[in-house]
Amino acid sequence: MPLKKSKVTVSDIAKAAGVSVATVSNTINDTGRMTDETKARVKKAMQELGFVRDYNAAKLRSGRSRLVGVLVPDISIPFYAEFCTSLEAALSEHGYLPVIANVGEDTKRQQTMLEEVIGHGVAGIAISPSAGTKRSDFEIANTRRIPVVTFCREIEGLAMDYIGSNNYQAAQLATKHLLEQGHRKFAMIAGLQETMPGRERKRGFYDALKAAGIPESDIHVEVCGFDRECGRIKAQQLVSNKAEFTALLCHNDLVSVGAAAELKKAGRNIGEDLAVVGFDNLPEGEAWTPALTSVESYPRTIGKDVANLLIKRLDGEPTPTTTERVEPHLLVRDSSSFKV
Repeated sequence: MPLKKSKVTVSDIAKAAGVSVATVSNTINDTGRMTDETKARVKKAMQELGFVRDYNAAKLRSGRSRLVGVLVPDISIPFYAEFCTSLEAALSEHGYLPVIANVGEDTKRQQTMLEEVIGHGVAGIAISPSAGTKRSDFEIANTRRIPVVTFCREIEGLAMDYIGSNNYQAAQLATKHLLEQGHRKFAMIAGLQETMPGRERKRGFYDALKAAGIPESDIHVEVCGFDRECGRIKAQQLVSNKAEFTALLCHNDLVSVGAAAELKKAGRNIGEDLAVVGFDNLPEGEAWTPALTSVESYPRTIGKDVANLLIKRLDGEPTPTTTERVEPHLLVRDSSSFKV
């Protein structure tokens, strides 16, 4: 039976590197003054001995966790993937490690995952709430006095930090662009109305059309989730209902792609007799045929801002509750650039 390898201690590293225990501690914590050569020698010894920092022990000494719980509806959605990449980089710069969990659109699972990350001793939480989330769902975090920053999906009336896109303005930009191209018959595949982005984008769409004098009889709206299949199904319903429209606004780029594929089957020519606009500006959108017009909602900016705000909360900065809405930008491409 192989012998169990003993734990590598700070004293072991100090002996191997020929330095003091204090020098090793300063290297691990990136504190104190030492030459680059000394630091390199200590790090080499750590690597050769297979040293891995014990964060549980560090937490016991300092009373502070380095873990951050990150709860998202679906990490496979490109927006959340980009958000998490930026968030992780910003947290890592300050010594924090994100623990990421998918919660879907299930408030019970979300509650379970909130309890799980709190049970694992996270210092703070960043969360894009599930559809149907209530203010009371955050009671457990409030009771434990754990800093929480919500993002992308604002909960009305919740006295908690929030950072996300200006969804109303985003929909206004997209709709006004379509109006300027001469469109007068519209369709929208909107997001879940139990979420703030779904409601705000739909409201921005309707308000822009109402201001332009477009009658409701020339506006067709379907509601769905966030993936290609959803877009395909809702486009199929628009075709089945014989809805007449020359412009289609979709909740995100994935929905746009699914809808466009189905509408092509029905004989529509995207970029010629039908304009399609999405949200989130996926990198692939520019390479699609035709290139997809989309509203940039800056997930990487939001990820960095959420991380920085959460770090401020963890450092105890006594600032008021923050609400930040990042201003969107419309990128016009071939899918909507033609005039009617």
